[in-house]
Amino acid sequence: MAAVLESAVEESRIWKLESDIAVLKSDVAHVQSDITEMKTDIRDMRKDIGVLRGDVAGLRDEMHTGFGGQGDEMHTGFAALRGEMQAGLAGLRGETQAGLADLRGEMQAGDASLRKDMQTGFAALRDEMHAGDAGLRDNIEKLRNETQLSFSRLEKEIVRRSLSDRIWMFSFAAGLVTVMAHGFKWI
Repeated sequence: MAAVLESAVEESRIWKLESDIAVLKSDVAHVQSDITEMKTDIRDMRKDIGVLRGDVAGLRDEMHTGFGGQGDEMHTGFAALRGEMQAGLAGLRGETQAGLADLRGEMQAGDASLRKDMQTGFAALRDEMHAGDAGLRDNIEKLRNETQLSFSRLEKEIVRRSLSDRIWMFSFAAGLVTVMAHGFKWI
């Protein structure tokens, strides 16, 4: 009986092993099927990645082309703005120099006229003093008033010209700052 029991136990073990082998074969078949599906999926993903790479390369080319065009436009715009500013500054410099030259000429003409008036007045005063004129004090006062009036006129002319030039220069500077602010999108 012991032999029969051993034989039955062995058969049971063999049957169990065969059953486990069958399950393993089924599992291996499923794994192989899954691996085949994964390989197919991987091939499809590689194809999709290849398409995406092509799309990314095309997009990169478009971006480089677009950025290059924008860079060229910006350089052209800045060059034009720089040219306008330099032309404006050159014009301002020329107008300022011309205005200063005119002012200098007017001041020299006024100074020469004043000098001539003073020389004439002093000559008349000297003549009166030599002649012993009794109205010497009146003439001195008259000459003093004329001199003060000439100085007053010259001072008013200088102040008027100076204020006019300052107003003009401030207006131009304000315009230039406005153009620059607009050009650099500050406003």
